[in-house]
Amino acid sequence: MGKVRGSWSKKQTDEKVLSVLSNGSWSKKQWSKKQTDEKVLSVLSNICSISIIIFACTQILGIWKIETNVFEPLVGVSMLIQAIQNWKKNKEVAKVSLFAAILALGVSIFKFVIK
Repeated sequence: MGKVRGSWSKKQTDEKVLSVLSNGSWSKKQWSKKQTDEKVLSVLSNICSISIIIFACTQILGIWKIETNVFEPLVGVSMLIQAIQNWKKNKEVAKVSLFAAILALGVSIFKFVIK
């Protein structure tokens, strides 16, 4: 029995893969189109996300017992970066995200000062 080819050509498949990758900003084509400030925000967002994941894993595994004082500012900064990134696309969503980020940062600062 021979191979059954789908209706997708290689070009269409490549375009579909690129469109999927562009959502995560990992496509070289999309990366080169971004402005410098967008690249910086993207890198900072990735660093915050990786830090949050590492801190969460160490907390869950019991390797490093830390309090939420570390998580809350990182989540607030990550939300703030996302609000800035979404500002051009949808201002209403960005405003709500900005409010939530400011609230998260304010609460984390308040908790840190109280302790």
